[in-house]
Amino acid sequence: MLFSAVKITLAMSLLAGMTQFAQAQDHSLTVYGGFVTKDTWLEALSLNTIFVDAQILVCAWSWTVKRYHEGTLTLEVEGQAARYFGLQDHLELNFPLALRWHRFPWDGAVDTSMAFGLGPSWAAEDPKVELLTHDSTSQLLIYWFLEIALGPPNSDWAGVFRLHHRSTGFGTVARDGGSNTLAAGVKFLF
Repeated sequence: MLFSAVKITLAMSLLAGMTQFAQAQDHSLTVYGGFVTKDTWLEALSLNTIFVDAQILVCAWSWTVKRYHEGTLTLEVEGQAARYFGLQDHLELNFPLALRWHRFPWDGAVDTSMAFGLGPSWAAEDPKVELLTHDSTSQLLIYWFLEIALGPPNSDWAGVFRLHHRSTGFGTVARDGGSNTLAAGVKFLF
């Protein structure tokens, strides 16, 4: 009888700990698609850009690993699987760390967050658009993104707009290469 009571107590403690752990973690699944540009990332952000016949579809899973300043700023780990279509037709994997800012004065009307992420990017083959634009590239480059997420207050989803960028890191990873994609999609929070 005593042994059963100890097992039940331990099981309840473990379950309570797991529930608290699960509630302390934020996960998201983001699905977005976009169009590859010929331009630099600054030109792409100006929205006065030249698109090429290449599109992307991305599925990204992220996990909030740390909260700062009462949740105003979070550190996230993200893993992405991307597929290109059109002029280039290959897979791409990206693994950025991201900082996300969560508090804006208008959050009561439109819940808003902004993020910047940075990490490695691996393409299954040398991307054709990068070769056409820069004459050379590398399968392994640096990946970074800028994102704004907008959704209803206290909701479990948001629309996202993202600049998806592969970079040489000012020549630190490769002599030449890189690309920019303007994208939009949906983020599901859980």
